[in-house]
Amino acid sequence: MIQSNRRSAAPIPVLAVLLALSAGVVRADEALLRNGRTLNVSSFRVEGERIVLMMDGGGEIALPHSQVLMIRRAAGAPSGDVPRGSEPGAPGGDPKGATPAPPAIPPVQLTLEVDGPLQVAPGDVFDRQALRDLAERVAKRHRVDQLLVLAVIEVESRYNAFAVSPRGAMGLMQLMPQTINRFGVRNAFDPVDNVDGGVRYLKELLDRYSGQVRLALAAYNAGEEAVERYGGIPPYRETEQYVARVMRVAGR
Repeated sequence: MIQSNRRSAAPIPVLAVLLALSAGVVRADEALLRNGRTLNVSSFRVEGERIVLMMDGGGEIALPHSQVLMIRRAAGAPSGDVPRGSEPGAPGGDPKGATPAPPAIPPVQLTLEVDGPLQVAPGDVFDRQALRDLAERVAKRHRVDQLLVLAVIEVESRYNAFAVSPRGAMGLMQLMPQTINRFGVRNAFDPVDNVDGGVRYLKELLDRYSGQVRLALAAYNAGEEAVERYGGIPPYRETEQYVARVMRVAGR
């Protein structure tokens, strides 16, 4: 492969939860569960694979990440992390003229895997179906066509997680060192890291070319510079064949 793109300067997928940190416990108001229920909660904390919800009326309930779709502030709730009853002027709060409460910690973002963490068991690194399942989850997570991602992996490496091209492209999605650095891939031979980096690169190209799949694939193979230089798919035999093969495997 030309692989010059690798030389360029690469829910329910994830759950975004707005939170404010306070002594390791997060203030919240509503927890939306996968079964459709909504629970009123005073706060929550993350313990490994579980989310512990502290109920408004007292008590706690621990649920797997997969069962909690979202934790959000209730409509009309204060945006700062100020304990109830201690807002300035509130009944039972600080009297006028008292030392004001410290400023609230700005909201930060917590991402949780709704369907569990992305991982491949050591024994499954040679299991084609396990790798396909991983690729489908990563594609779904980044909102990229799953069949397209599977086709790219098939054409690039035939699901060989340890593949290395003569030009130095590595892993399932054949990432070049520059692409690895660009997308912060820690281990190109780790299927999760490799596919996540490759899918993010593919998504970036799809966005860049307004969803034109053939141009995105040409750039994945030959580089964005070549596509820009020729104003379309570069007249390279390898790139033309690459685009045609991926499109055929993807059923397009």
